[in-house]
Amino acid sequence: MKILLVSYGSTGDVRPFLALGKVLQEQGQAVRVCAPPDSAWLFRETGLPFAPLGSSVRELMDARAGQLVGRPLAALAPMTRELQRELAAQFQQLPEHVAQADLVVGAGLALSVPSLAEVYAKPYRYAFGIPALLPSRSHAPIMLPWQNLPAPCNAFLWRLAATMLDISYRPLLNRYRRRLGIPPLVQVMPYLTRNLIVAADRELAPLPPEAPPDCRQTGYWHAAPADVLPPVVEAFLDAGPPPVYIGFGSMGDATPWKTIALLRRAVEMAGVRAIVQGGWARLDFKSDANCLCVNGDLPHDRLFARVAGAVHHGGAGTVMAAARAGIPQVIVPHILDQYYWGQRIRQLQIGSPPIPKNRLSAERLARALRQVLASPRIRANARALAVPLQGRDGAREAAEWITACARG
Repeated sequence: MKILLVSYGSTGDVRPFLALGKVLQEQGQAVRVCAPPDSAWLFRETGLPFAPLGSSVRELMDARAGQLVGRPLAALAPMTRELQRELAAQFQQLPEHVAQADLVVGAGLALSVPSLAEVYAKPYRYAFGIPALLPSRSHAPIMLPWQNLPAPCNAFLWRLAATMLDISYRPLLNRYRRRLGIPPLVQVMPYLTRNLIVAADRELAPLPPEAPPDCRQTGYWHAAPADVLPPVVEAFLDAGPPPVYIGFGSMGDATPWKTIALLRRAVEMAGVRAIVQGGWARLDFKSDANCLCVNGDLPHDRLFARVAGAVHHGGAGTVMAAARAGIPQVIVPHILDQYYWGQRIRQLQIGSPPIPKNRLSAERLARALRQVLASPRIRANARALAVPLQGRDGAREAAEWITACARG
């Protein structure tokens, strides 16, 4: 069976396909991945065929870092314009891949895929790791930082979000649907919330009560552990007590030098050691006995098993990896679903209240670090939550279900 995996977004949106693709390949399926060119390195040594899709997400994030990060409402307009341009590229580049597939799985912001699967009459599933993408009275839309509102407010905001989706994307989607000879959409939200697979552990992120009945939830799709940590990281870990991890993943930063100074001051104030991953924010500095700066990829599964806690942006993959390792978390949300994850970490009492990026200070971060590292309750809660997560293979469960659906 030929299975096409399509995602558009940051590394966190694409990385789960590494785990799913490997399992499908083990089952004898012919797998191809289409994703942004930034993601090619993930698949280079896996044997999974890869085709670049659209523009570099990293370049887009770098160019818009000052607009996007920490300004959730102001970010909506530029994000919409960028995605509208990317949609055009998707409709141009994907048809030949979809036509050759027997089954298509979409993820991230690959909003063209349901229409193309419909045109070519291919079985289709949409995968995501964020139950909060589903409309619900129990949470606000993910682009909003207010994730503890009363149910009537959430319901109103979701109606408003559905209207904004229709205004922003329905004309463009329908333009391509007319060219492809398929009926126009009446609403965008139902188009995006059908044939769903939710790759998120239910203990960490349960489905809302309003989830569609055909929605299937698996555990998160963790790739097989990488072999080793870089020698410099091993040496730092061995040189003292367990440090904290600090990294903001695929988030850009318009003023990285300010963030570096803030982080180093917070580490000093909290009296801890830290491993800082440069990431897309380019947090690059000279390491010392207290702070190790690492650029490039770090296998979180290996690293998180040996650190005392994690400070991060709240991307779904990092949240899941830290939860699976059983370590406390301090979430610094920048955009979108990161506000939801910050609220979930707080509700589960496995970390501190979130600190939005535009309110981050050395004093606030140091206080949060001292809180989570000194609290027996937070540490015990984190360890307890890890137990069911460590015993689950979400990617294998998803692969078996996907292939069963394709066979009918």
